[in-house]
Amino acid sequence: MRRDELDPYLLHLACVAQRHPPHSKERQIALTKLVHSIVRFGNLWYPSKNQFFSNVQDIYNEARQELFLYICQNIDKYAPERGTVMAWVNVLLQRRFFKDTLRKNLSHGSVTKMTITDLDNLALPEESKDLTGIVRECIESDSEDIFKNEHIEKCPQATFQALAMLRMSGKSWKEISAEFEMKVSTVSSFYYRCIKKLSPKLKEYCENQVD
Repeated sequence: MRRDELDPYLLHLACVAQRHPPHSKERQIALTKLVHSIVRFGNLWYPSKNQFFSNVQDIYNEARQELFLYICQNIDKYAPERGTVMAWVNVLLQRRFFKDTLRKNLSHGSVTKMTITDLDNLALPEESKDLTGIVRECIESDSEDIFKNEHIEKCPQATFQALAMLRMSGKSWKEISAEFEMKVSTVSSFYYRCIKKLSPKLKEYCENQVD
């Protein structure tokens, strides 16, 4: 189904569901068709591949189920004048249910690994801005002086903290290496070694903060 056909069709189903009382057969049929069409034809939001936990698919699947349950129970909250059904659905999925599910998994200790594509992609997409802020705060505050004590040999100013903050601000490795007057390979290889070494501390901090 083409997008120009899908949006009017989903709007029709949402309006049909809203016209009938909760638990009525007509409402249930319309909602079933609505959810089925969203899954089959809708361009549902999906977290970036740069997300930083190994079980992101499980978190996403759980969030999606919570989303569909919410839609079926709260279809009357959809307001056509505010946008298409898919726009409403994706905002809910991205900004509410995925984040809520992530927080729940973090607090329960079921996020098994911080991958962050080894933190190299900590200039994360907007949907992860809250958790990115936590990691940034952890590295910047460095209350235990862990991140500032890790530095490139013979270059004490090239600390892991400094490199991480530059990467999170969007700097390329070429720009960073020029700033420290070093080869890209020297700077980046040090950075990735630190990530492997320090990621347990970052994960511990995030779990404590997002509870």
